[in-house]
Amino acid sequence: MIERNVDLQSHNTLRLTSTANAYSRVDSLDGLSAAITFSQQENIPLIPLGEGSNVILQPTVDAHIVDIQLRGIKKIKEDDEHVWVEVAAGENWHQWVMQSIEEQWYGLENLALIPGRVGAAPIQNIGAYGCEVATFIDCVNYIHLDKVIETNLSQSVLTAEQCQFSYRNSIFKQSLAGLTVITSVVFKLDKVFSPQLSYPALKQKINMDKAGTIDATTVANAVINIRSEKLPNPDHLPNAGSFFKNVVANQQQLDALLQDYPDAPYFSYEATQTIQSAAKTSAYKIPAAWLIEQCGFKGERHGHLGMHEKQALVLINYSDQAQAKINASDILKFSNHIASTVQHRFGFNLHREPQTLP
Repeated sequence: MIERNVDLQSHNTLRLTSTANAYSRVDSLDGLSAAITFSQQENIPLIPLGEGSNVILQPTVDAHIVDIQLRGIKKIKEDDEHVWVEVAAGENWHQWVMQSIEEQWYGLENLALIPGRVGAAPIQNIGAYGCEVATFIDCVNYIHLDKVIETNLSQSVLTAEQCQFSYRNSIFKQSLAGLTVITSVVFKLDKVFSPQLSYPALKQKINMDKAGTIDATTVANAVINIRSEKLPNPDHLPNAGSFFKNVVANQQQLDALLQDYPDAPYFSYEATQTIQSAAKTSAYKIPAAWLIEQCGFKGERHGHLGMHEKQALVLINYSDQAQAKINASDILKFSNHIASTVQHRFGFNLHREPQTLP
């Protein structure tokens, strides 16, 4: 069923005031075909949306918002070392991570409790605590909207290499932006567990909480505890998670920072690949949260918006929804103020993680 003029405030975790021209829920390929046909007939863009945890919705969305609820988890094949599992785009990400651990399919433990659905994971190349999802993606199945003719929903597929993954980026945010609906993701996971503990806070948490053998559940629980302690629940404090990407710096930029700020935090980073080239280069990540905190924004409110008191990377909508309506322009103005302040002091450009739609 396709609805018109739908209030999207409850469909985005920042709780921004927004109204969509059209809205529908899709739980099958037939339903997706009908949604695409409607968009073509009405001559309006189709925009897939999951749980709205990484978006900034404009006040008026002149598009057909499609809530992707495709479900299903299926093991495709396995060998002595790996298992390949196809997961539908509408599956909840965290629930899938926990199920993979139960099935003894390993690799995704560090990505526990990230909000959203599976279909959004490759778009953003989600990552946390030293891991990126790109490492465990075999391929992505999708519909190319510009190639759909009438009800012909032939699916296309991109290998992990073709997805052009890089830090918080992929081909789905570049040349294929706005042209695809991801239907499923095939993961290549390990059958033997090997903990990924390169992230200092995670390693410290596990060492404090547990001695002896470390299993996948131990790692996932440590991640869940860290995230729960630092990141606010969007049901209680509307937010979109980490609002800015960490800064990627070269050796010269890092040396310049450390000359003025010897105690500045940083860690080595090796990209999966870059959009332009697969060549590896020496790079470092500088936590955006530290840069923002140094500029005095941690725990500070500016009107109805502010950065969280425990995590300076999280932008909070503190407004009383019944009295004050915050929209995209308010978010963009405040975040631009933060970014310009950081740029003026440190010379680094902050980039937003949430996508602005449309």
